[in-house]
Amino acid sequence: MGFGEIRLSWYAGEGPRRLRAGGWAPDELARLRAQGPAALLAVLPAELVPAARRLAGLQPTAGRFALVGDEVWFEPRHPFREGTRYSLLWAGVEVASLELPAGDARPVTSVLDIRPTAEAIPRNALRLYVHFSGPMSEGWSGRALRIVDETSGDVLEGALLAMEPELWDPERRRLTVLLDPGRIKRGLRPHQELGYPLHQGRTVVVVVDDAFRDASGRRLTAPASRRYRVGPAVRRRVDPARWGWRWPDGPTDPIRVAFDRPLDHALLHRCIRVLAADGAPVPCLVGVAPGERSVSIRPGGRWEPGAPYRVAIDPRLEDLAGNSLQRVFDRDLDRPGDAPGGRDELTIGFIVGPRPAGTGAPRATGRPRPGA
Repeated sequence: MGFGEIRLSWYAGEGPRRLRAGGWAPDELARLRAQGPAALLAVLPAELVPAARRLAGLQPTAGRFALVGDEVWFEPRHPFREGTRYSLLWAGVEVASLELPAGDARPVTSVLDIRPTAEAIPRNALRLYVHFSGPMSEGWSGRALRIVDETSGDVLEGALLAMEPELWDPERRRLTVLLDPGRIKRGLRPHQELGYPLHQGRTVVVVVDDAFRDASGRRLTAPASRRYRVGPAVRRRVDPARWGWRWPDGPTDPIRVAFDRPLDHALLHRCIRVLAADGAPVPCLVGVAPGERSVSIRPGGRWEPGAPYRVAIDPRLEDLAGNSLQRVFDRDLDRPGDAPGGRDELTIGFIVGPRPAGTGAPRATGRPRPGA
């Protein structure tokens, strides 16, 4: 099968831009109709085609194929990148390619933040987050994101887990980056052979190159970085009983919570809720302070003075090393107390109003306890 007559073109009518493939021979069209184009075809940036030949299972561009008359149309899940050449593959063989011309290439997207913002992270830190000002292209984290030893300037090869697909939020503005869990868990071979990705006592820098491309294929406005001091490993469950609580005195005052260690920024927004006496959720805004060691929980409206409320804590809430209320991520097997357990949501009750005169204690109605 020669594929010499396949013609690619762009369709930019209503909806997202699509790639059209025409010029199929009758026997090729028959197979496409019998098996479906998705079973035979794939689209990939041309620069990745050599890697696709070497690496079995390299993920093609996500999207869907459709037969439109005698043409195959491909609509990507995320927009094609301007200035990029795309290849059409039949059963892994490149049959044609076409470049999407670059439009206005001026950078407009930047890195808003790299989290955690804590100055120190444990040597068994599990994940990082990179926040961008706009939607980003996929497939760039392995090329444009790295961790560097500040003293030597060396890139810590293999510290970051290669992810395919990458872990993006639905808007593709927040990238979750994992350090290699196999090198963090002490019983696994990667740890035994290579050790921790990070070394205690060293200082590392997380670098995001401006070569990272946004959803339109543009570079970033500037590179970004964050510096961390690497501290000792943390291997104990997250324990709300160790937190410091300050309850609201007035109807618009926030709840303030101080943690005994930095916690995961993204999970804090999802894993702490406030419930009314009848169990209904109370709309609140969770604000995470720099360093991830405290939060403020402000009501969307007003607290009702004297009314009972409960703070509900999801047991999946984690610290920077992946330890949660449920379990220790890298636990010692000879410590039964570290075994997984405690899967129920924990709650602590409080009443809004001034504290009794002469007391500095918060008006909690109970210590954290299991319960819905």
